Amino acid sequence: MKALTIQEPGKLMIEDIAKPVLTQGHALIKMETCGICGSDVTAYHGKNPTMKYPIQGIGHEGIGTIIEIAENEKHLKVGDRVALEPYVPDFTCHMCKVGRYNNCVDLHVRGVHIDGMMVEYISHPLQLIHKLPDELDSVKAACVEPLTIGLHGATRARVAKGEKVVIFGAGTIGLMAAFACLNYGATPIIVDVLQARLDFAKEVGIPYTFNSLEGDVVDFLKEVTEGKLPDAMIECTGAPVIIAEMHNYVCYGGRIALVGWPKGPVTINTIRCMQKEIDICPSRNSANKFPESIHLITSGKVPVEKMITKIIELADTDKVIKDMIENPSDYLKVVVKI
Repeated sequence: MKALTIQEPGKLMIEDIAKPVLTQGHALIKMETCGICGSDVTAYHGKNPTMKYPIQGIGHEGIGTIIEIAENEKHLKVGDRVALEPYVPDFTCHMCKVGRYNNCVDLHVRGVHIDGMMVEYISHPLQLIHKLPDELDSVKAACVEPLTIGLHGATRARVAKGEKVVIFGAGTIGLMAAFACLNYGATPIIVDVLQARLDFAKEVGIPYTFNSLEGDVVDFLKEVTEGKLPDAMIECTGAPVIIAEMHNYVCYGGRIALVGWPKGPVTINTIRCMQKEIDICPSRNSANKFPESIHLITSGKVPVEKMITKIIELADTDKVIKDMIENPSDYLKVVVKI
């Protein structure tokens, strides 16, 4: 079968590799689409701190159709179109046993630690496969996984109805976090330095946006919250300068979810965090969010069709990722047809 492999940073190529053999507890899936994530771009650029090279098949936002299944599974059958959770745990550790399998002590993420989803066929654990409704097409469905990241971040920040939440980053994940807040009854405030992305956020219904190059973030947040500051924050950039000042962006007793991956160690002002008794919650991948994400996208509550910048063929991936690096404000979600 064909697979889009990455041997080292900057070296993507389509190669012929062995088709996977179906194993017990798995389904064999013919892949149809896969979204390009920011982590794929940083992996290509050599700036993903968690990436392990080489990988046969990058990508982890995959959609496909079951063509073979290893055992009787009442919820899944041959012919079902499905979304795949890419975070493959061991299913046995203490985190898995309490339902936090996204934080498994021996987690392997497809396209990062193990072979990914930009391949013709994949064998994947049944527990991580979710049937899609007929009305949700495979292009829009490629946004299911990114939305789970936003939902998990909002859950980690304990976002509640009536609250105001500041979100740093107006890329795909920041927007997904904002939609999660809206669906939980909270008011999102997105901060970024790319005006085009902030303008788009406004177009899709985000009530407050702010360009941090044009003024003081704290002053703006105080204005929006009548002096209080937001109840919660979801950090989606990994930028050290934001994390270093994050205690200034939430109220006393506020909560902060860290979703973006820094490129290395960062400095946190623990004194101010303690003085304000801020809860800081790293947010890793997602857990138990795929059904919720599928429902929100299928029902039209999250307008993912407006976020899809381009649909491309597998052979065009290298060229498009290079352009995404050079012109980040021109892109949100790119979906690859396999």
